[in-house]
Amino acid sequence: MRLLGMVLQTLGLECVVLGFVSYMAELWTRHEFKGDEEAPPHLLVALADLSRTLTHASPLIALTVLGILLIALGVVLHRLGVDGRSRGA
Repeated sequence: MRLLGMVLQTLGLECVVLGFVSYMAELWTRHEFKGDEEAPPHLLVALADLSRTLTHASPLIALTVLGILLIALGVVLHRLGVDGRSRGA
């Protein structure tokens, strides 16, 4: 349980960061800022478009909410693993 909780916390944190980065990439392409050919990566823009299509919300909001839920679930599972282990000892 502890390992699953830690994995969910890590995934949640990555979702929050990915939501912010994909939203910034979407803004970058929407306002057509000048930069090199690889900025922003097309994959992040596609992720932002997919997130907006599935949730009808900004990728910043959708992925941040998903990340917070994963972190909260991970904390609960992590604490269950710690509590269950201390009772058995």
